[in-house]
Amino acid sequence: MELTAKKNIFKWLAIFLFVLIGTNLANYYIFNSKVNQTADLDKPTTIIKYEPTQQMLESDVAIIREAIDSINDYYYYPVETDILIEGAIQGMIANIGDPYIRYFNPEDLEEFMMETRGSYGGIGVRIIEVNDYIVIFETFSESPAERAGLSPGDRIIQADGNELTGMGISRAVELLRGPSNTTVDVLTKRPGADEPIKVTVEREEIEVTTVSSEMLEDGLGYIVINSFDSHTAAEFTEQFLEMEKNGLSKGLILDLRNNPGGLIDQAVEIAKHLVPEGEIVRLVGRDNDVKTTYYSYAVKKPYPIVVLINEDSASASELLAGALQDRNAALLVGKTTYGKASVQQLEYLSEDSAILLTVAKYFTPSGHDIDKNGIEPDFEIDMSDILRYYRYFHPDRLEPGSYGPEVKMLQQMLEQIGYTIEITDYFDMQTSLALSTFQAAAGLNSSGEFDDLTWVELREALDKASVEQDEQLNYALELISKPGLFKVIEGSN
Repeated sequence: MELTAKKNIFKWLAIFLFVLIGTNLANYYIFNSKVNQTADLDKPTTIIKYEPTQQMLESDVAIIREAIDSINDYYYYPVETDILIEGAIQGMIANIGDPYIRYFNPEDLEEFMMETRGSYGGIGVRIIEVNDYIVIFETFSESPAERAGLSPGDRIIQADGNELTGMGISRAVELLRGPSNTTVDVLTKRPGADEPIKVTVEREEIEVTTVSSEMLEDGLGYIVINSFDSHTAAEFTEQFLEMEKNGLSKGLILDLRNNPGGLIDQAVEIAKHLVPEGEIVRLVGRDNDVKTTYYSYAVKKPYPIVVLINEDSASASELLAGALQDRNAALLVGKTTYGKASVQQLEYLSEDSAILLTVAKYFTPSGHDIDKNGIEPDFEIDMSDILRYYRYFHPDRLEPGSYGPEVKMLQQMLEQIGYTIEITDYFDMQTSLALSTFQAAAGLNSSGEFDDLTWVELREALDKASVEQDEQLNYALELISKPGLFKVIEGSN
């Protein structure tokens, strides 16, 4: 396989850079000590570092070059050099062992930037893959998909005539997204419909909303942050200030459950509204030096704040929750968080590629290292797994004699909405009877078998139960109603 001289120069320069990066990162993980949670982070620490010589780096590059030349010269099947180089990069990342380091080829980089940007050209749906089917998990409000009549639970069979079943999420995303003012023909199988439904949907620029809010009662606000992209702080600020303008006096519940994180600067900007004057977070580099400390200059709120967290609250959401807890600005309710306090930075490489590197860790104002430990809530309150995950339940038809995890989840869902049933993993007569009773109450045919129409009604029942039986939210409401909550937050009780 012939390559131009110019391309060869770029390739070997890229290899050299990746070896250099990989070597330095390996040194960091092997020789750099872990920051002590109680250490004084402002004091200099002596670090023993291993610096490779130029001769050693050249030797490493030579080995990689020899391997690629051997494959190109002697391997029976032709292999593109680009594939070999990308494989070498992925191998470096795998050997480092950091799950948050990623290499992006041009296509992956474009998708990643789209995620952090918070907008994309598409139809406005969130999809999941269930048993090889592409299923609409959610349609965004006022989106092209909603206007075209697409609904949660619809199985997308084809997009522009291309079969999607068994092709994976990435293929579905590739076909459904596209430039604004273009169209895509979508063929779906709808629960209860005998024949597939075909609709033409016009794509437009979709702004992903990450913040939602409502007043639960006069003076009591509730804000949900789903993730932190480039629009999140602006969305929060607009809705929060509107709440304060309308009389936010009894308290604020901030829901960070199932929030995987995102852009740290967005979490910091939100913290500047809620954390009283002082430190929000500090970023610590590889030499245990404090690279950046972020501060708030806000006045302490005259009302109590309760933050909801769980096992899937991670990264930037932990930063925000940790700052509020450490600065005695809020009480945390729920379960211990995920435990990710590393900071990643995108480094652009040649040929429109990039690598996402871990460049720092963040510590809460008290110096607490939450990485792999998480943040413990002030009040540990459980939440039913069924109420957390029922929207991912999209099985095929279930009937007496069926067995397995899907049957178990169906039984748990029926139990959650009030039916007395034994959890056995087996679709027995008591399961069929409970399901038949539910179907009759929902106005369906009492077949005692689980089908698509039953799924629609069961999901609606669980949507209602997820609000009424949200024990963590209910506990937060109970806390805010207590006259002495301010004393608890300030640490006097």
